[in-house]
Amino acid sequence: MARVYFLFRSQKEKAALKVRLQDKNDKGVFFQFEGSTQIHTSNQFWNITRKKQRGLSGIEKNEIKSINKSIETLEDFILKQYEKDNPKSGNKNWLKLTLKDYYTPKEKEKLYPIFLVDFIDSYLADKKALNELKESQRKRITTTKNKLIRLENETHKRYKLKDINEDFKADYITFSEQKKYSINTQNKEFERIKTICRYAQRKGLEVSKSLMESNFKINKEKSPKIYLESTEIEKIQKVDLKFDYLENARDWLLISIYSGQRISDFMRFTSKMIHNDENNRSFIIFKQIKTQHDMYLPLRAEIIDILNKRNGEFPRSISDQKYNDYIKLVCKEAGINTLCKGKKRICIAEEGKKPTKFDYRDVLGEFEKWELISSHIGRRTFATINYGNIPTPDLMYFTGHTTEKEFLNYIVRPDYDKAKRAFDSFNKLK
Repeated sequence: MARVYFLFRSQKEKAALKVRLQDKNDKGVFFQFEGSTQIHTSNQFWNITRKKQRGLSGIEKNEIKSINKSIETLEDFILKQYEKDNPKSGNKNWLKLTLKDYYTPKEKEKLYPIFLVDFIDSYLADKKALNELKESQRKRITTTKNKLIRLENETHKRYKLKDINEDFKADYITFSEQKKYSINTQNKEFERIKTICRYAQRKGLEVSKSLMESNFKINKEKSPKIYLESTEIEKIQKVDLKFDYLENARDWLLISIYSGQRISDFMRFTSKMIHNDENNRSFIIFKQIKTQHDMYLPLRAEIIDILNKRNGEFPRSISDQKYNDYIKLVCKEAGINTLCKGKKRICIAEEGKKPTKFDYRDVLGEFEKWELISSHIGRRTFATINYGNIPTPDLMYFTGHTTEKEFLNYIVRPDYDKAKRAFDSFNKLK
């Protein structure tokens, strides 16, 4: 029967105990394994003090109790591991490796679900733990997950990560078209699903080989983009509005046009954010929500005029939804009614049926321009009307874009306008 011994084998006054496991083979020949523990004590204590039965101080008694507990726990671990491994007598490193596992245990490998919908929860948890998950991303991924649950309910399937292949793609497109989701919505969500699957692959899970194929995607369609012309901005400035809430929304719209900021940023503006430098130049100083960039936004004269209407204060803050609703009415009152191609959010619920949150879609069509106005119009207008007049790096600083490619997505100039600008630029070179 195997037995474990602890020994003080050092010439030093204080050192770590050695541990020895001794047993005999089928022929009755003894063999042993030996290694070093991390139980430190002194030669005096190990060989003399701990053997005393009387006259020990409270500190000495506590030390005996602590060391005995460490020894008992380690001895139990070694014996269980010995029974499990059944090492050969010639394996001199067995006990050393066992002690290493005891003192530096391996982390248990996390088990991930193999079904896509279940894995999304693990993906979100991992990203949150790594501080790599923004609230906006969490909402989009959760929306995708809920859509997948509805897809599974309709197809009577449960998709594993390895099932995300061409057959899944066909099911996904069929479902999306039946529910009247736009091509671009399908594209974004399909890319999101692929990103999650690639993460699963990095975690060692089996995924489809389709993920490696370049044509495993849903192509986007070019979306019409609109902005406000200078003449339309002038109409908005001059229109006589009957209600205070529209006046308030109109001023926020103008602030967004002259600042180029997202609604999550400009709707937080207060007079306390305004600071003057040593040359008496005024800036709005804030941190962008999405990018976390520290911004020093020049306070333009057009914005100062709006503040002067309210004794130096910004308009009162309103919700995103109310802002989107009210600026449509402002533009309607201002006569911004040119027919434009664009996407308008409509309800697709059957007549007489109460609509749910799943019953609204952005539908492509031709509408009066005021119907297509949303909170992004100010930012896109700012980028478009200033492009070519202000250096692109400066404009990108104001909008918070990190690449020129992203920034140029906001430019809505027709090709003829771009050609005229290029012509003027070439003439300046002469």
